[in-house]
Amino acid sequence: MPQHAQTQHYDLISQLFHWLVVALLIGLITTFYIHDLTPDTSALHLSSIKLHISLGLLIFVVVIARIGWSRLVGKPEPVSQWRILQFAGKAFHVLLNLATLLIPISGFLRVASKDRSAEFFGLFQIPSPIGEVPALNDLMHILHGQPMEILLYCLVGLHVAAALWHQYILRDHALERMLPWARRAA
Repeated sequence: MPQHAQTQHYDLISQLFHWLVVALLIGLITTFYIHDLTPDTSALHLSSIKLHISLGLLIFVVVIARIGWSRLVGKPEPVSQWRILQFAGKAFHVLLNLATLLIPISGFLRVASKDRSAEFFGLFQIPSPIGEVPALNDLMHILHGQPMEILLYCLVGLHVAAALWHQYILRDHALERMLPWARRAA
């Protein structure tokens, strides 16, 4: 493990990655609901799905960069001395990272399996590498649909609950480690 991993706080870049992922998730959820609640013929319906796809592609890249950065600079020591909590925390973060990678992949495959390009903020298009594949589209419709949505809500909810539990029940300052303005413990 890199030497700087022994600090008690995450570095500023790791914190920025974390909060950028949070903002992108909020944007993805918002654009999903706007798309879902607007009439199919409205301009907002189309623009919201285009923005949703762009945000999905962006979150995929940001999560890859975040994982790479974390491997490069390391992480602070675990706040808990209990092995079971350390294991649970590591396992949970692996699940959360997997979800934030697999959801954009399944979304891209959902678009690509209809032989459509995925537009990235109007800057460029990522053409379908597979063409029209109805069976794959049906599968991605399921994987990038309600089951994955529920899984994501559960993972995010548990993550927030664990952070609050650490901060306010265990009082181990775990949440402060991810806040740029939090006081730095000696």
